[in-house]
Amino acid sequence: MFKTLIAIGLAAGLIGCALVDVKEDPASPYYLVPEGAVIELHQPVAIPPGTTRVWFVRGRVAPGRDWYDTSCNLEINTLDRNRVQTVEAGRFVVRRVQRTSASVAQWQPSVEVAMLGGGIGGDSGYNRTWQGYHLWLASENQPDVRRLTCAGIYGEPRDAKPPSINEMRATLGTVASLRLP
Repeated sequence: MFKTLIAIGLAAGLIGCALVDVKEDPASPYYLVPEGAVIELHQPVAIPPGTTRVWFVRGRVAPGRDWYDTSCNLEINTLDRNRVQTVEAGRFVVRRVQRTSASVAQWQPSVEVAMLGGGIGGDSGYNRTWQGYHLWLASENQPDVRRLTCAGIYGEPRDAKPPSINEMRATLGTVASLRLP
């Protein structure tokens, strides 16, 4: 009897999995960029001294991340503290995709608690997070290029989601394109 129940449970689970219709929707934040996708950089981009990345925000190269909009950064392996490095226009194949996230949490007493001398309920905290993807890249011509990291908005955990493929494309703008296999 026990074996029969286990067999029925497994069969029901497999049937349930078969009924899930996963759509390849580039507008969904949960549809991953597949391995074998290509990042095509259409123009050279400069990486400032003392850093290993260049940022893309709203379709342009930017001095840093926009915490309230999708942002991407192209990273290289080599740090040069003294000179600008350049990633030349070219083709980079996505070899691996990895989810990433970061959270910041801090307890802060509320104004009411501070006015009452503390300790009587009403305390508050600060909790923000962002989610995104690391796209690990490979190029025969530019092996120092490491990865493209794209992240969604930095906000309340309930609002945080990784960027969709469409949002990544908009963030890269005309500087680079993302082509799926």
